[in-house]
Order: sequence, then structure tokens, then C-alpha cells
Amino acid sequence: MVPPAEYQRIHLVFHPNSGKGLGARRVTELETLLFSLGLRPRRLDTSKISGSALGEALGQADAVVVIGGDGLIHHVIKHLARTRTPMGIVPAGSGNDTWRMSSARTVEQTLQDVVRFLTGGIEARPVDLLELKYANQDSQTKLAIGAVSWGFEGLVNGRANELPRSLGALRYLVGLVLSLPKLQPHRTVVHSEEFDFRGQIYAASIANIRSVGGGITLFPQADYTDGLADISLVSGNRLHKVLPYVGHILCGRKHPYREIARSSQVNVQTTEASYADGELLGHGDFELSVLHHALLLIPGADSR
Repeated sequence: MVPPAEYQRIHLVFHPNSGKGLGARRVTELETLLFSLGLRPRRLDTSKISGSALGEALGQADAVVVIGGDGLIHHVIKHLARTRTPMGIVPAGSGNDTWRMSSARTVEQTLQDVVRFLTGGIEARPVDLLELKYANQDSQTKLAIGAVSWGFEGLVNGRANELPRSLGALRYLVGLVLSLPKLQPHRTVVHSEEFDFRGQIYAASIANIRSVGGGITLFPQADYTDGLADISLVSGNRLHKVLPYVGHILCGRKHPYREIARSSQVNVQTTEASYADGELLGHGDFELSVLHHALLLIPGADSR
């Protein structure tokens, strides 16, 4: 089989230790499938390549497949945003929340969809990204594909990052339990054309996808193709009144302390650190904008 002319240079981005070695196994599995069809992908092992070298290599790709989790995806999207270079995702991380938004429901289906795309059988679809500009970082912008969190959710994310990756998706739940003693309200301002909140919050997120922490569906209505981000706050200043609703909070269900809205541009004032895609983005105030259809994703986007 002759590869389609537009996808001669296929780059597979992975870390061999991702998912306790799952990344290395799945890149070999995908590579074998592509070899059998006459495709000759290039491996980009992020344990052996610098960030600048990765960016240079991705700039030469016709198509990219990330074999890993949300953190690795986070480091790739900044090189592919608005380039029209399609990106596939084969899950091999601890959370895989970005992959959960796709039309695939199994790894096997994902591998087949990637192969079908690269051989002209299906199309990629554009999805949104989140762009953040921090007040204390005038010349820098950050990109994310998942949910930007601060307050307690940011604290949990930071704590989870300190835990062994061998825990997999359990890192988020363990991080949540370990962070509970530090749970306290923080003042924040969240303002958009559609929404204005000024007060005490326990947790806050602006989401592009439905879940965090390996499938915890905090934002059930989020859709990363609609040009809008989902704002979700847990307000209040008396913990004993909020705690009975933890189950509602973790399922994205209505409760008395929930403040929600949807917007394409949001201004946030906070003294807290903020995280996205499992990574620390910055500290303090930031402005968030939705970059509509800034990334081409394989398999096709699915808002279910």
C-alpha cells in the first residue's frame, strides 16, 4: 500500500515509562500496524529528546500520534495549535481524560481509527483549546486542552503530582484525601460577559472536557467543539455546610453551592496556583480565551 501523500511523515510521541511501561508497548503495537500497511512512522521518545527538539520535529510532521496521557498531550498541543497538523491519542497515561472525550471507547478501536485516518478512511475533526495569559507573565501564554483548576482542585492536582505514577488514576483520589486537611475557602473573582462572581470559593474550574482524575465527571455538559468553556465553582465559607454535597460535586450534579456558566472569554482574579492537564500552569490572575477549533484531533471529536 502506498501511503497517502499528505501523511508521509507520521510522528509517534511517547514516553517509555508512561502507564508503567504501557506507552512503550502501545507505540510498538501501533508501529506494527502501520508497518503492515506500508507506513513508516518516526518515534519521538520524550525521555531522550529535549522540548525544543520535540517542537522542531513536530513542526516537520504531517500527522502526530501521542501515545500517553494528558500531561504528554499538554506538552504537544502547543506545537500543533492552529497548524492543521492532525493529532491522534492512544491512551497510555494515568488519567486519559482527553482521550475519554473522543469517539473511541476502547484502545483497540482507537488504534483502528488512527490507522483508518492515516489511510484515508475517516476524517479528523477540529476541537477547541484554552489559552491562558497570566498577569505576572506578560510575554507568555499557556495552552491547555482539559480543565483549568485552582482552589482545592488545584491543591489536589499538585498533591497528586507528588505521588508515585504507579498509582495510576488512583493518584487523584489519594491526592484528594490527603488534601482534605488543607481545605479552606479562598477569595476569587470570575468575570465574563455572561457571568460575574466575587466571593469565597472552595474549588474552581474552567473546563473544556467532561472529566478529571481519570474519569471523575465534574463537568458533564462540557463539549470541546462548541467554542465555549464550562465555568464551575463551589462557593461558600463554612465547610460543614458544603461537605454533605461532596457526592454531588464529584458527579457534576446540582447543589446549593454550585455556580456555573459558559463563556468563551473569562477573567480570573486569584492568589492561588492553577493547573491544567495535570500540569502547573502559573500563579495568580489570568485571562482565559477559548481558541475555537484550534486543533485537529484523531479519532473524530465526539460530544457525547
